[in-house]
Amino acid sequence: MAFRLKFTHDPHNVHVQVPDLRPATIYARFSSEFPDALTPTSMTAAALTLRWLDSDGDWIEIRRDDKDFEQILLQVVNKNGMVHIQSGFTSGADEPTQLGTLMHRYERVMDSFDHLSRTVVKLPPISNILIVTKPDPKLSKLTKELSVWVLETFPGITLFVDKKLQGRSSFKYQEILDQNPSWNDRLQFWTKDCQACKEKQIHLAVTLGGDGTVLYTTWMFQKRVPPIVAFHLGSLGFLTNFCFDSYRPTLSNIIRGEGMNLNIRMRLQCSVYKYKEGPNIYSPLQQQPDQMLPINGLDVHSTNVAPMTTLTSSSATAGDSDDSDGDDEEELRRQRVESRQKAEILRRVKEMDSKRGTEVMDLGICHGKGQTLITRVPTPSTRPDGISGISIGVGEAGGEEVIRPTDTWQVLNEVTIDRGSNANMLQLELFVDGNHVTTILADGLVIATATGSTAYSLSIGGSLIHPDKNSVIISPIAPHSLTARPMIIPGTKHLRVCVPASSRTTAWASFDGRHRQELGKGDSIMITASRYPATTICRRDQSTDWFTGLTQVLNWNSRVLQKPLESHL
Repeated sequence: MAFRLKFTHDPHNVHVQVPDLRPATIYARFSSEFPDALTPTSMTAAALTLRWLDSDGDWIEIRRDDKDFEQILLQVVNKNGMVHIQSGFTSGADEPTQLGTLMHRYERVMDSFDHLSRTVVKLPPISNILIVTKPDPKLSKLTKELSVWVLETFPGITLFVDKKLQGRSSFKYQEILDQNPSWNDRLQFWTKDCQACKEKQIHLAVTLGGDGTVLYTTWMFQKRVPPIVAFHLGSLGFLTNFCFDSYRPTLSNIIRGEGMNLNIRMRLQCSVYKYKEGPNIYSPLQQQPDQMLPINGLDVHSTNVAPMTTLTSSSATAGDSDDSDGDDEEELRRQRVESRQKAEILRRVKEMDSKRGTEVMDLGICHGKGQTLITRVPTPSTRPDGISGISIGVGEAGGEEVIRPTDTWQVLNEVTIDRGSNANMLQLELFVDGNHVTTILADGLVIATATGSTAYSLSIGGSLIHPDKNSVIISPIAPHSLTARPMIIPGTKHLRVCVPASSRTTAWASFDGRHRQELGKGDSIMITASRYPATTICRRDQSTDWFTGLTQVLNWNSRVLQKPLESHL
């Protein structure tokens, strides 16, 4: 028996028949129909990924080890007569979605979001707890009190406490061991250097301090963040919902597996890319411009020009007018090639920003007003016809290069780009999904999450955003335009902030107030939604905790009420 399938690998479609519906058979047939799918030219090397279209209009990934996939797909074939399968590198735009399907999908997404915010969650068994304490001598005694109580009450729990507390007299580590020598193995100490190897071992994080302590805890985990229960022992306490006096019932309910509400806070992944000066790839003694290699295998021009010959003594005796004409022709050829290359690079930058977002490729030109923002050192390659040239692209084959970020951070509050100690105004180029949005002339720019909307972004006039909303707020700092107002965009967008070559000053960037570094002309920061959110445990629920913090901590819209009119009579 043969089964009909429709294969799509952008932009081509083909109808095939297969003897069975096993994942291995489908992958093998798809690879034979589209051999280029195994080595995508627009991305780095990646394994082939296929998706199939279900009855709700959703694309579902085909897992190679899925044992139930054959039966599921058989039911779809019997019902519809055919199944549509596409590669993971296409967007599905070739197959228009019905309006009814789209509206049904929207309703399901809205119901899912509403259900997510109200879901009561039960944490998995907890055996390792991390305690992060604000560096205050008074809190060392409270950390000891909390540690001793957990060790006595829950024999299966191992605590990780700050290494700095081990030698402090207020913590009295030796006194704890004298009380029970068996606690020596269950009371461990963490440092910033060894915390990375313990990320997967920590099941719960307890913070004793203020909002800064919570930020520091999330910063320690640059990947998966364990659930955080924050006790208010700091100054402000917008993120610390629990009172330390009630730590016993609070932690007892959590450790024993009682249901609770969680606040899943989106974080931003910020990747810094540094400018590198490249060689003059248009030097006549090195390379003829019209013989440049195609970019990622695509010809950037179709003009065939004979190779330029080396100047001889006879040619050197030609008149000045001949030299001038030759220089003009050479300049025109160079401009044509450069124009076509910029157009191709522009297209690939847009494709990169809209589909990948987390990596900036070796592209040479950052589009937008023709300003050279990122220049990379191209590697020599050889065309099939033996002509040497320059290749600008990605991957390892063919002498191509991939540019990687110098630093990548996951931030909970905001990334701040400012002019630092420079007296001049800062110029920044803002791109969203590869499209140039605006040129910002200001003292700086703050790009914050919903959690960070009540921090630095709020102080410069930004809006308040509920933490349940996965949005990003872009707020200029002292802009040189009255119409430059804070802007809220979806968290799924890919942002890039560049310091253009025309900027009079350099910029300075900080991530949640840490790792402050200078951004020179041509440097850029790619900002996307992180795959690793920060999870905090709610005292009541998301909305109640947030609005309570607005009124009690920030005193939002607090003022003396008007007296009734009859009070003056």
